[in-house]
Amino acid sequence: MAVILPDVAEENWERDRLLESLDSYRRGLADAPLLRKWSIGPTGRPEVVLGGGEEFVRAEKEEESESPMTFVISNEEVDRHGDVVLAQGWSLQPYLRNPVFLWAHDYTRPVIGRALSVWNEPGQLLARMEFAPTDFAREVAALYRSGYQQGVSVGFKPLRYEERRQERTGAFLGIRFLEQELLEVSAVPVPANRDALRRALQEAPRLGSYLQRAYPLLSEDPGASGIADLLAALRSATW
Repeated sequence: MAVILPDVAEENWERDRLLESLDSYRRGLADAPLLRKWSIGPTGRPEVVLGGGEEFVRAEKEEESESPMTFVISNEEVDRHGDVVLAQGWSLQPYLRNPVFLWAHDYTRPVIGRALSVWNEPGQLLARMEFAPTDFAREVAALYRSGYQQGVSVGFKPLRYEERRQERTGAFLGIRFLEQELLEVSAVPVPANRDALRRALQEAPRLGSYLQRAYPLLSEDPGASGIADLLAALRSATW
């Protein structure tokens, strides 16, 4: 099995261009760049609902084919670029006027759904998504419910940020986004954040059964191409 390694030179080049764009924005020479960050998708837990001054817990019914799904669309974990997006810094009003749920950040094709609500919880941003009544949107929803797809990604513009630096040496670690405007949320099959994908592979309790259903040919061979060896290769790969 071939393991595709990241092109470090290309990643560094992209990172340099981002820093240049942010510097131009800070000096008023250009608009804020459009950024994207990936997160693990459905929460798989009860939803906290506020209403009538009382707080109550309503169990998700994700097994219903038409029911909305709750996603963690952003959190404050340090990503592979060393960046952190503060949950309390999200500007949501512009997005709520057009709460689109897209496929893979593709602005040219119809939406696959819309956000019924978006809210902050400690350290993370969540959204409750309703899928559109189209064949493709239903197909995507089925992929999430069955566990074949887990990723979501936010598209946003930075409004205020600061550099993260090592306290002792002053070495540049990444960017801390303090305020940012949410533009869209996308369903994504392959995450931009390779570390997040690696965590998903290590932590998903039913990953083996997903792979067996998705790749039946692999499960026929218990040897080098078997599920166990595939997982071992993915977990040990340098992403």
